[in-house]
Amino acid sequence: MMPHEPGVGSFSGWVDDIEIDPSDRDHILHIHGGGIAETRNASSATPSWAGNVTGLEETATAFLATPPAGTPYVLLNSSGDIGNWVHTDLTTTPTRAPDKQWSNGFAADTAWSDALYIATIGAANWNNGVGEGFWSGDGGQSWMAFATLPSGAATSPGGEASIAVTARNNAVWAPANAVPSYSTNNGATWVATNLPTLPSIGTGIGRGYHLAADRKNPNKVYAYDSGGHWWGTAGKVYVSTDAGHTFTLSAAATGLTPNHFGTSSLVVNPNVEGDVWLSDGTALYHSTDSGVTWTKLSAFASIMGANPWPDVYGATAVALGKAKAGATYSAAVYVVGVVNGVWGVYRSDDGGATWARFNDDAHQFGGIGVMAADQNQYGRIYLSGNGRGVLYSN
Repeated sequence: MMPHEPGVGSFSGWVDDIEIDPSDRDHILHIHGGGIAETRNASSATPSWAGNVTGLEETATAFLATPPAGTPYVLLNSSGDIGNWVHTDLTTTPTRAPDKQWSNGFAADTAWSDALYIATIGAANWNNGVGEGFWSGDGGQSWMAFATLPSGAATSPGGEASIAVTARNNAVWAPANAVPSYSTNNGATWVATNLPTLPSIGTGIGRGYHLAADRKNPNKVYAYDSGGHWWGTAGKVYVSTDAGHTFTLSAAATGLTPNHFGTSSLVVNPNVEGDVWLSDGTALYHSTDSGVTWTKLSAFASIMGANPWPDVYGATAVALGKAKAGATYSAAVYVVGVVNGVWGVYRSDDGGATWARFNDDAHQFGGIGVMAADQNQYGRIYLSGNGRGVLYSN
C-alpha cells in the first residue's frame, strides 16, 4: 500500500526503502524521493501517515527571487516537481502556490512598484509537461492562470526560461528555445519581441534568455543570451526602453564566454536605474549605464584543466541585496565563483572594488545553483544547494 493522508500529500515516487522499527512493529518509515513518510499505528485499519522531514530537503531549486523591502512575503521559490511557491515565513513550509499539482517551477518575478503582483512560469508534469503560467494580485493568496501562453511555452517547456514583470498586468516571458513575448493584459494575449531566435547547439540541449526588469525605470528590460553551452555562440546582451517590446543589441558587451543558461545570470541593482550585473560563467561584468558600456571585473576567473571547459566555473551567479550601513555602494553584491583559485560565495560592499569570501570550506553545499539576496536584512542570501533545497544565511 502506498501511504497517503489527505492534507499531508502523496508519498509516491522514487521508492527507496521501507524500515520497520524492530522494537515497535506499528512504527514504519517509508523512504521516497521527497523525504520520509512515517506511521506509528501501522496495524490500525486506517493507519495515519505524516511527513517526517524536519531538517531534510531534497528539492531541486531552479530560481529564487526576493521582493522589495517591507513586502508581506520574503522569497519566491521555483523548484522542480513541486512548482512555484511564495514564502511568508522561512521557518515553516510555504502554503502559497499557484499549482499544487505535480509541476516544475522555472521562474517568478514581481512588479517592484506593486509587489503584491507576482507572475510565475513552469510546466505541468501531470499534463505531459505542457507549459503553464500564473499571476497573483494579492501576494500569492489567490492565483489565476494566464489565459493564453506565448509561442514556444507549450511546445518547448524546458527549464531554461525566464520572466520579467515591468508593472501590474505587464510581463515579458522567455520560454526555453523560443523568442520572448510580452503581454500588457495579464496574459490574455502575447506579442513576440524582436529578439533573435536562438540557434540549436545540440539535440536535447536547451537554451534561453535571462530577463531582468529595471526596478527604477520599468520601461527598461535587459535580456541576456548566454550562448547555450561552452561550445556555443558568444554571449550577447540586449536592452529594451519600451518595457520589453523591442530590444537593441548592447554593442559594448563583447567577449562574453559562451556557457549554459544554468551557469550564468543577469540581475539589476534595484536602487539605481541602469545598474546591471552579469555573470557569464567565466567572469563578472558590471554596467552602470543600462548596457551602453560594460566593465569586466578582474577578481573572478575559472579554474581550467586539460579540457576546453572549466574545471571550476569562475562566476555563475550574482545577486544584490540590502547594503551594509554606511557602505559606499547602494547594494551588497554576492557572487558564486572563483577568486584567487578558491571557489566560494563572495561579497562586496563597495560595488566590486574589493571582495571577501562569505562562506567557508565547511559550507559549500555540494555546489550552488541559483542565488538571491534579501532586501530587508544585510548579509542574508538565499541559495540552492544542488538537490538540497533552499538554504539561507543570517
